[in-house]
Amino acid sequence: MCYPDKSNPAGEVSQNVTANQTQIKRKRGGQKGNRNACKHGFYSGTLSPAETSQLWNIANLEGVDPEIAFIRVKLQSSLQYDPGNRRVVREASRLFVKWYSVNYRLDANDRNYLKTVVENLLEIASMRQSASPHGSQI
Repeated sequence: MCYPDKSNPAGEVSQNVTANQTQIKRKRGGQKGNRNACKHGFYSGTLSPAETSQLWNIANLEGVDPEIAFIRVKLQSSLQYDPGNRRVVREASRLFVKWYSVNYRLDANDRNYLKTVVENLLEIASMRQSASPHGSQI
């Protein structure tokens, strides 16, 4: 059965329809090698080998908690990929404040104040990184 070609306003039947029907039919769902679901930046769940090394250097040499070091590394890599991304800054500040609130039992007022301060600092760092040609370290 031939269907009219929608790109043809006159409604003529396309000659390529029968040729397309002889091709192998694709299976449902993602095809082999499909990378549509892969994420990058702050929302990806994996670290590159360089980021893993950086994470453990921060945690071991600077004495930073590994969870905070992870947020720091992911934020830095995300801002290098997309320096003006405000969503990344908000998410990083939310995670940091959540971690800090749980570990130090902050009340609601302190949490809100800390979130404001952290978000402002990260905004400044984001603006500096987007302004510098090579990107600065966070």
